[in-house]
Amino acid sequence: MNEMAPGRESAERDHPRVALLATSISYVLVILDTSIVNVALPSIQRDLHMTTLDLPWVPGAYFLTYGGFLLLGGRAADLLGRRRIFLIGTALFGLASLLCGLANSGWLLLLARGMQGIGAALTLPSAISIITTTFAEGPERNKALSIFSATGASGFSLGLVIGGVLTTFINWHWVFFVNIPFVLLVLLLARVVINESQLMADARSYDIAGAVTVTGGLLLLGYAITQANQSGATPGKTTGLLVLVLFILTVFIIIERRSRAPLIPLRIFRSRTTDAAVLASLTLLGPFFGFLFIAALYLQNVLHYSPVLASLALLPGSATTVLVSRFVAPRLVNRLGARLSAGLGLLLLASGIALFAQIGPGSDYVGVILPPMVLVMGLGIGIGYPALAIAAVSGIANSEQGLAAGLQGTSLQAGGGLWLAITAAVVTMSTASALGSAKNTIPSVVAQLSGFHVGLLVAAAGAVVGAAIALVGIKVTVPSNGSKKSRGGTLPF
Repeated sequence: MNEMAPGRESAERDHPRVALLATSISYVLVILDTSIVNVALPSIQRDLHMTTLDLPWVPGAYFLTYGGFLLLGGRAADLLGRRRIFLIGTALFGLASLLCGLANSGWLLLLARGMQGIGAALTLPSAISIITTTFAEGPERNKALSIFSATGASGFSLGLVIGGVLTTFINWHWVFFVNIPFVLLVLLLARVVINESQLMADARSYDIAGAVTVTGGLLLLGYAITQANQSGATPGKTTGLLVLVLFILTVFIIIERRSRAPLIPLRIFRSRTTDAAVLASLTLLGPFFGFLFIAALYLQNVLHYSPVLASLALLPGSATTVLVSRFVAPRLVNRLGARLSAGLGLLLLASGIALFAQIGPGSDYVGVILPPMVLVMGLGIGIGYPALAIAAVSGIANSEQGLAAGLQGTSLQAGGGLWLAITAAVVTMSTASALGSAKNTIPSVVAQLSGFHVGLLVAAAGAVVGAAIALVGIKVTVPSNGSKKSRGGTLPF
């Protein structure tokens, strides 16, 4: 293997902050496009004459391809060069954004949204691996990843607000056009300050069968999760899809065991810390998305907030996320280690979600709604996300940093889709049950609140499970002096 020595690579050594700026802007765009279309959906439906069943695929096509191609994007960055894949992914994302803005039919918009997802899947793992190979493992890398996470976290709330403003005062096409100048800026900065990593010696050997099976399996898993809440879904159809997913992924594992140049070298799973970080990541975004799903419905359907006012109500929590990720999380990881920091973040996430279950027909914003939002977004996500990102790549060779980042990113997205689907289903069934048991004698708002309460408890339980996985499985600690230790066993790398 022709691998550069660990540590900073030449160009990034000269401009590490600019490299961090370029990768952070790209992450903001990736996250921004998970939320910016939400407020614009009614306008898109009217202009493009989309049916109610087709409309959820505007966000769904992005999530589906984003999660499905993450592993392939991470391994491509390792084999073909981090800078090359970062530039390709960013350029594809920008081109797809232009096509989305120009779309004059529903099918063209869905196709372009799928392209956006592929661009995001190529961009994110390569961006993380650029950071982890630019900054030395320890406090320096922790600080860089925390800045990266903080700027990314701001993208979600920015998307909510910008989407509402652009749709209201211009039109929905601009929720996609707004990406283009920032994409051009990232491409310019990346070409100037990021040097290409040396290619691995076996980069000419491609695991085509592995790439097809794992990407197909993850895409099918995303589809199975997404369609589970659609009107045409049945338990038999969903179960059949999940069985097919299991079969395809089993074939993938067999292929990887026999391949001379596997897409995912199974030795990466020898690191208990990476395994635990990937598993715990399944329970981070999922409960968070479930919380946001319920919060958005509650604010608009029960308290009758407008879409823009509802998005503004979420801003304090998101702003706290940025501050905590930037200033608190790196200090916590340096002092407590990734294990305790990740566990603490997930427990705070669970506590905030459970506390939000106090909501009622006329809850006070400052006294009842705001505190759990700060706990969930500011402390839970602000600490948990960077801690798990740090743990996932701790002790991993430079040649497999993109793969480790892709594994964790896939876990985050898959968990987000799975828990969101579970939470939505629980809310729907609990609301229907409350109405049915009372024989429609109670107000629908009370029934809705009953469903929200049960859904929040399910989401909180998921975060508690993640905290247990992190506290038991993550072994690497990164003390403030920057040395790497392992409690409870040594890492194989």
